[in-house]
Amino acid sequence: MKPKIIILGAGYAGIMAANRLDKQLDEVEIILISESNIFQERIRNHETTVQEKRKNYQIKDLLRTRVKFLQARITNILPSEKSVLLEGKSEPLFYDYLILCLGSTGIQKKSNFEHSIQSQEAVSKFLKDSKQKEIQNLCIIGGGLTGIEMATEWKHYRPHSSVTIVDRNEWGTSFSQKAKDYLQSYLFQNQIQILDNVKIETISAKEIIFQNQTKLSFDVLFNCCGFHCSPLPKQAGFPTNERNQVYVDPFLRAIGHPEVFVAGDLAYLETSYLRMGCVTALPMGAYIADHLANLIQGKNISPFSFQFFGRCISLGRNEGLIQFTYNDDKPKEKIIKGKWGARIKEMVNRFTIFSLKMEKLLPFRFYFWPKGNPIQMENKLQKNPVPIGV
Repeated sequence: MKPKIIILGAGYAGIMAANRLDKQLDEVEIILISESNIFQERIRNHETTVQEKRKNYQIKDLLRTRVKFLQARITNILPSEKSVLLEGKSEPLFYDYLILCLGSTGIQKKSNFEHSIQSQEAVSKFLKDSKQKEIQNLCIIGGGLTGIEMATEWKHYRPHSSVTIVDRNEWGTSFSQKAKDYLQSYLFQNQIQILDNVKIETISAKEIIFQNQTKLSFDVLFNCCGFHCSPLPKQAGFPTNERNQVYVDPFLRAIGHPEVFVAGDLAYLETSYLRMGCVTALPMGAYIADHLANLIQGKNISPFSFQFFGRCISLGRNEGLIQFTYNDDKPKEKIIKGKWGARIKEMVNRFTIFSLKMEKLLPFRFYFWPKGNPIQMENKLQKNPVPIGV
């Protein structure tokens, strides 16, 4: 009997895994399940939120012909029975192998008055709520990559509005000094205010009150300070952390469930420097496909290998920043900024879709990524101390 592989989630990791598996295995059944039939290009959500324009990709159009696509809402996962329950279906779907790619569509909620750009549903809700509404004061909680891109995109198209980024920590510590100086200069020139090292006490419908009793008024509030994954795996009994990420081993298998693989934002490899984002989702999806194909064919397998090389940030439509990093995502002083930064960032965005299309169309594996041991060196040294004198 053909092995049955079920993939839950049709984001970057899910589609990559499905196409890459299909071209390596002849005798296999692959089923990709998603609640939506539209691929969500989440790295452009900040653009959609401001411009209200989006080029939609049908998930079916991104898949190889032998991959079966099933549009359905997943209601439960039963790992002990190796099955998945779907809304409106009386019978469970059984699997031999399961790949979880459910992503992170939730946020670390701060109030009932906030919006998010973490999912297409959240973006659509904001666009609906903001129709015919004059927005002069925009506040963004969270000064990371998402917050910066949202703030600069908004200011580009609404230059006369007021934009403020609120960060509970010191802003910009993940950048090199050269990159931080450039970003601060750009934000200052575009009149985007940064309030960092501040703690929020309460949030009302139109105002933030900080612990030092200062206040900040807003017309719209966006929460960009952290993401939560789908609660389904946690409800199913998989070991998860506070963000609902599933703990995985170095082969990206769910702890205690060797037939279940986890990719993208949902995967949490303890003591590694991996972080959420399509920068890790695509390699994880590709790796799991290669690894699972080798496993089914009785070949040797090896742990997931990955290293960072940089971070790309768009600053409105005309400028951008490329922050080069060491393999563990720590910043180097080298950067590319301005128009060239914007062009490279746009090329990176386009390459993600291009990679999915090439994996569908080409008979050989197309996508590749920088390899390296993702386990942090200090953690390895703590577990395997070097003998004195060696």
